Amino acid sequence: MRYTIYYIIFLCLLCSSCRELVQDEFPDFENTVTVNTLIGAGDTVKVYLAYTDELNGNPLEIIENAVISMSNQNLESIIFTHQGKGLYVSNFVAQVSDTFNLSVIVPGEDVVTSSCVVPEPIEIIDADLDPYGCVNDEGVAIPLAYVKIRNNFDNAFYGVVYFKSYVKEPRISEDLNNPGSYTVDTVYVLNSDYKAIGTIDNINELGEFLEKEIEVFKLFDSNRIISVAFQVKLRTVDYNYYSYINSIGAYEASRYPNFSSSYIVPSNLFSNIENGYGIMGAFSEFETDTIFK
Repeated sequence: MRYTIYYIIFLCLLCSSCRELVQDEFPDFENTVTVNTLIGAGDTVKVYLAYTDELNGNPLEIIENAVISMSNQNLESIIFTHQGKGLYVSNFVAQVSDTFNLSVIVPGEDVVTSSCVVPEPIEIIDADLDPYGCVNDEGVAIPLAYVKIRNNFDNAFYGVVYFKSYVKEPRISEDLNNPGSYTVDTVYVLNSDYKAIGTIDNINELGEFLEKEIEVFKLFDSNRIISVAFQVKLRTVDYNYYSYINSIGAYEASRYPNFSSSYIVPSNLFSNIENGYGIMGAFSEFETDTIFK
């Protein structure tokens, strides 16, 4: 009987207790000026402007009323014209060792600034492709691209390796001197245009040469890898560009996390834009001739 009374009292207290609906209160997302400009030696200088947006916000709000000021080490002013969709272009052609200082004024926003220096290109002194470079856990041969460069002891070096491949295919053509007759020969056709396959740097490297092997398995049909030709391009980048590239993997992993892994932590994309987001980087390139296997 005593326990029954306790139970009834508990129910009464539960029913008479105050209930309040608690709303989640998060501040509205603050749009921030984003600058993206990658300046390549031999290319005209371009700047893209937009606002950041919430996750999966699409399309981004572009900025069409900005005033862009940019100058080089010689204090030459670079004039930009808005081409639409947030793209501002100039006729100024960047050269190796150029220094650029950027200032962007958007009404109602803080002045956005950044700078970069175009690095000297690093020459590839040897490149090769091994169709059977290594074997994965399933016993499948993985082709490896091989790149060799000379170490630059005077300056830190950061590079991105790009790979372009061709495959040999038969070509049937009619003999113009003998109508109705055909000849068959082989030609190399593009298999995969330049794709970034890896990075290389001389951090903690004391040897005279830097050598790296990089998997290129996804760029080939395994049945066509024997008769190939290829080219390798080395994009020498400044530290800002390099840091941005290396931050992409962690950023994507944290944006779309695999919750089975306990090692995923929130990560931001690298940014060197003062009072905004984005990247201002520079690069130069060296490209090999076509190499036939």
